[in-house]
Amino acid sequence: MQDETLTTYRRRLEQVLVQQFRLLEDLIALSKKERIALLSDPAAAVQQLVEDKEVMLDALSLLEDQCRQVIQEIALEVHVKETSIQALLPFFTPQDSTRIHNLSEGIYSLASQARELNHASQALAITKLDWVKATQLFLISMFQPESGYRSPRGGAHHEPSTGLGVEFRA
Repeated sequence: MQDETLTTYRRRLEQVLVQQFRLLEDLIALSKKERIALLSDPAAAVQQLVEDKEVMLDALSLLEDQCRQVIQEIALEVHVKETSIQALLPFFTPQDSTRIHNLSEGIYSLASQARELNHASQALAITKLDWVKATQLFLISMFQPESGYRSPRGGAHHEPSTGLGVEFRA
């Protein structure tokens, strides 16, 4: 009976790990699209990609919870206190152990790659944002009078000058 239960748990664990692996592959592909969009596409395309990534990250979080639950159930079944995949591998057949180990290593590798892509995209987004702010400051400075500027009209009565619809208040 314990073998059947352990086999059922192992299959569930493998299914969850495979789903995580595939979702991480999709997340990496989406992150690459996001990076390309940050370099060239309009903001609307980037926003849609970011929203899609958020949905994927939520799904990944749910899969991690499922994985944790199955690992805990297996640990209870085999009477092991440590709840990690590595601690449970000796309780599976060598073939199953190798398959589960390879899946968990692949997931770790993909998660690292996704993290690196996200850090790169974040740096790119910050750089673009800094560029937009610098451009905005430059354009604003074009409409501000230089320090020490006096109106050629002179006198105490100053009327506001008309510009390009930009209003500044001190």
